[in-house]
Amino acid sequence: MLSKRDFLGTLGIAALSPWAAAQTVPGVSSKEIVLGQSLELTGPLREMSPDMVSATQVYLDAVNAQGGVHGRRIRMVTMDDGYQPANTAKNVASMMEDSGVFALCNLTGTANVAAILPLLAQQSPPLPLIAPFTGADLVRTPAIAHVFNIRASYADEAEKLVQHLTTLGVLRIGVLWVNNGFGKDGLAGVRKSMEKRGHKLQADAPIQADASDVQQAVTSLSRSGPDAVIMITAGAPTVAFIKAYRTMNRATRFYTLSVMGTQATVRALGPEGVGVVVTTVVPLPWSQSMPLAREYRTALMQAGFPQNISLIGMEAYLNIKVLVEGLRRAGKDLTRARFMEGLESMRRMDFGGFEVDFGRGGRQGSRFVDLTIIGHGEKFIR
Repeated sequence: MLSKRDFLGTLGIAALSPWAAAQTVPGVSSKEIVLGQSLELTGPLREMSPDMVSATQVYLDAVNAQGGVHGRRIRMVTMDDGYQPANTAKNVASMMEDSGVFALCNLTGTANVAAILPLLAQQSPPLPLIAPFTGADLVRTPAIAHVFNIRASYADEAEKLVQHLTTLGVLRIGVLWVNNGFGKDGLAGVRKSMEKRGHKLQADAPIQADASDVQQAVTSLSRSGPDAVIMITAGAPTVAFIKAYRTMNRATRFYTLSVMGTQATVRALGPEGVGVVVTTVVPLPWSQSMPLAREYRTALMQAGFPQNISLIGMEAYLNIKVLVEGLRRAGKDLTRARFMEGLESMRRMDFGGFEVDFGRGGRQGSRFVDLTIIGHGEKFIR
């Protein structure tokens, strides 16, 4: 298992090793399976990546220590894209050409995923993408055969928030949305959920991913006086907006999507985060009763990463756990077709208290959405 010092040294651009020309299945040899992930190690969402990378590597280290899958060790190639879609496309092209990756996992960002979909389809069979960190419809409707989603969609998260607020009688709802594909998709989901109930949004305002126009967004939304603001944002815009808005109005309640669920973001908010409601697409990793949560916490603490235990981290841990199970089910004669058949064979499979179902051609493994709230001491509570 990697030491903490060795692990932290991997958070730069990973070195790519040329793959043997005789390889018949990209990313697969008699001794190794190569996977790839392109993440925001730098940029506005950089707070997410340490939690994701640590969870993924710790699980793979444990699998490799037991001999890997059917005698093959698993190696993850990690590259930094800085949350720039063009960089994501370059990274994936490099992985395909230089490393011959077998499958991709954990790619983050709606526009980033959109940028690489044409590349995946260029290979025959297409390069599988497992558990992208996006709830956008572009990888769900219509379903894409080689893309397997685990997390619930943004529409599912928006529906949960609108249902919660309207049940409480809160109808003056504003939406802050980051000005990219993620924000637009989430905004559409909130608007649809409101209209389904015969209501309209009080107001909405965009914000740049680097939060450079935060004051303009605060002014725009505060003018309409919403009782609640649903934030389709992550990282820097979330923190900057809440802090700026609360200097003007402390009565407004804030609701955010699951991509906000990192301990780094909660720490950055500090006391201003208390009371913020966050949707979750996995159960709380601090649960004492859920086997998956206990397994994840124990693995991270034993590896020396207690500070990286988070909702986002637990999601990444689940993602790689599902991927490895797909490899096991594919058998020793591994091909991409057998791998996808292995994933499809998961019918209401219990991963330590969390159910994943890809049965009957499905490509949406879960629709689980719950709500948590940030309490005192920078902790998520029910």
